[in-house]
Amino acid sequence: MDLFTPLDQYCERTGVGFWNEPLNLLSNFGFIISGLIILRILKSSHYKQKPVGSSFLGILMIVIGLGSALFHSFANVWSMWADIIPISIFVVSYLFLFLRYTAGASLPKTIVLLCSFGALSALIAVISDHQMANGGEAYFGVWVALFGISCFYAGRRQPLNQWRISFAAVAFSISLFMRTVDLKYCEAWPTGTHVFWHLLNSFVIFMLTSAYISERARS
Repeated sequence: MDLFTPLDQYCERTGVGFWNEPLNLLSNFGFIISGLIILRILKSSHYKQKPVGSSFLGILMIVIGLGSALFHSFANVWSMWADIIPISIFVVSYLFLFLRYTAGASLPKTIVLLCSFGALSALIAVISDHQMANGGEAYFGVWVALFGISCFYAGRRQPLNQWRISFAAVAFSISLFMRTVDLKYCEAWPTGTHVFWHLLNSFVIFMLTSAYISERARS
């Protein structure tokens, strides 16, 4: 497949062109704003040392917004990878930082758990109904991980972070639903529901990163 092959994956897009998904494009500002807020918090905080990787997560949030904006602008193969790669890096990076520095797992154990997460995610994606999931099958493993992280904070008796992750898990559940039904209700909702995937997920990764920063500062 050529890198410039046009892709039509969402309800809002009705043809080839730059400004054919305005809502899906503009809603990516949620990621950019969330990332800027995280970087602002880190800059204005009085930590003797910033939590490991926290600035990297904030920058990645901005890159996710830019990459997704490129995809919903050009909607072709190369811009699809500009969308997918930053998200994948964020997921792996966040889980690594959480397991290694929040959960306190050893490096070998962290690597094993990350590989297990990758295997579980791949298995779920393979056995899922791709037509029904509409690309959401790639994120079912993340959905499971979110509830696991919430349970971890509950065990630590950290109500604030537990609520942060719980809200994030609920928001992600709704956003995943919105992603899967986007193409199914085009006639009833011509602009599609993918815009809510962006807006809710910018909240999700903000809550996740805030919890990580808060926990590392407490530690």
